[in-house]
Amino acid sequence: MKKFLLFFGLSVSLTTGFSQTVLNEIYTEPGAGKSEFFELYNSSADGKQSVNCFTILIYWKTSATVRGWYILNLPADSVDAKGFYVGAAASPFNVQSKTGVVANFNWNATSFRDGSTGGYLKQYQWDGSTGYTDITASIPTNLNDLFSDVSVGGGHNYIQLVYVDGQFSNGFWGGGASATLPAEITSLPDLDVPADNTGDCAGFTADFGSSDISMEFVNQSPGSDNGFARKFDGKCGAWDKTSASLNHTPGTPNGSAAGQSGELITTEFINCNIGPGISSVSFSITGVTGNATEADDFPIEIRLYQNKGDLTKFDGPDTYIRSKFDATIAEPSDTFTIPQTMRVVLVYKTKRGCFDKVVILNNGCLPLPVSFKSFTATRNNRTNVFVKWETATEQNADGFAVERNINGSWEQIAYVPSQAQGGNSNSLLTYQINDLNAAKGISQYRIRQVDLDGLAKMSDIRSVRGEGQKGSTIVYPNPSDDGKVNVVFEGGAIAKRNITVQDMSGRIIKEWKNYTNNNIQIENLTPGFYTIRIVNIETGEQDVEKAVVNKR
Repeated sequence: MKKFLLFFGLSVSLTTGFSQTVLNEIYTEPGAGKSEFFELYNSSADGKQSVNCFTILIYWKTSATVRGWYILNLPADSVDAKGFYVGAAASPFNVQSKTGVVANFNWNATSFRDGSTGGYLKQYQWDGSTGYTDITASIPTNLNDLFSDVSVGGGHNYIQLVYVDGQFSNGFWGGGASATLPAEITSLPDLDVPADNTGDCAGFTADFGSSDISMEFVNQSPGSDNGFARKFDGKCGAWDKTSASLNHTPGTPNGSAAGQSGELITTEFINCNIGPGISSVSFSITGVTGNATEADDFPIEIRLYQNKGDLTKFDGPDTYIRSKFDATIAEPSDTFTIPQTMRVVLVYKTKRGCFDKVVILNNGCLPLPVSFKSFTATRNNRTNVFVKWETATEQNADGFAVERNINGSWEQIAYVPSQAQGGNSNSLLTYQINDLNAAKGISQYRIRQVDLDGLAKMSDIRSVRGEGQKGSTIVYPNPSDDGKVNVVFEGGAIAKRNITVQDMSGRIIKEWKNYTNNNIQIENLTPGFYTIRIVNIETGEQDVEKAVVNKR
């Protein structure tokens, strides 16, 4: 049984498949009167996937010095779950024994070439040194040799790389000898790929020497009127040369992929503030399902990226930081140390590449973009609570949602727009509201600061006594039935306190030093009697309270 670590930070994650839509067929050697095509297959059952930000790089070569890349950026379109997406040199088109096949798009059509569908076709030639020359103007109007036959080590080869949102996703090498690209490609300079024509997808840089690039391959070159296809739709590595026994089937199944799916089972957490300005990301691979196996898919590389682009997905601007490896499922949980302010993406890369997984972690440890100078909530008469806060600085701030908790659930009671011009300020700004609140018990208040981009962070919590409620320190609920006890300090004043919790034997089981909030929640208490000692550091005054925890 794998051991799990206990974390005090909070993270919410979005999990996506890394290569849900992959190359499924490539018709590289069309016979007379037939057209090249490629087919993508969406192996996910979760719904449509946009191909708007898919870019296919195709290696071309006429001599050792005249070579480079076609860039095929796909239209603003989508592919259905367990569905197919076909691009071809014509539509309708003929292939092997089929005629009149309709493609999703035709890369020779005027409507595609002029950019009106959102995609483009470009050609770049290596300049023999450190860059490329754009030779798009020389592309034929009826290009039927996009998947160029190139000589690599004397053989006939066809090399395609698929990028999604600027990140390498899937690659195929027809006639290739291994999953590693040859040196004549890895030694090429990086290629700056332009943005798409919709403006939805940013440009990116393709690094051909990157360790991200792992190719599926067939060590066999096609003959006339042939190409390459997967034996089963989406099944990892199961490619073959097309022939009489494995004809092309654009837009329809190659073979049943039932039972060929699988995934990694993982868990991830962010542990906040393990040191000054430092947090940690914990990860654990706890199992596999379907056709994913420990024998075939381990070791697994766990790659840490900084999320810099669209925060909801893994895309081109995201920056690789470092990797760790799990050799087996039995590996214990491990961690990456990160700056507290870093937004995180984890990528699990399996040995075969079939069951790669992306997890986008929402970092609950991020400090507020607003620097609060003070935040208080005080009952100023029987029916009103005065909530006041001051900000020393604000960055990208839209406003402040004031939230109140009386009966165990938070509700927004006011929204106060930022006073900062454009959401940015380095001057002291003061905000305040009066809340009509005649509750007899404890009320809690917090500020949800909202950015201009819609992201939100929570402030500390301030507790306020009920109308007419007396006492220097309030402990509630007391007794407790769930192992949690809340403590509200005298008058709600902000002061530095040392707090200790002792069990019946006098053993200190919890301790806080220089605590400045006006309330605290003590958690994970087992049944029994406890002494809570509070010392005001500035005045030396002490307060001792008792708490009882019943059976949990």
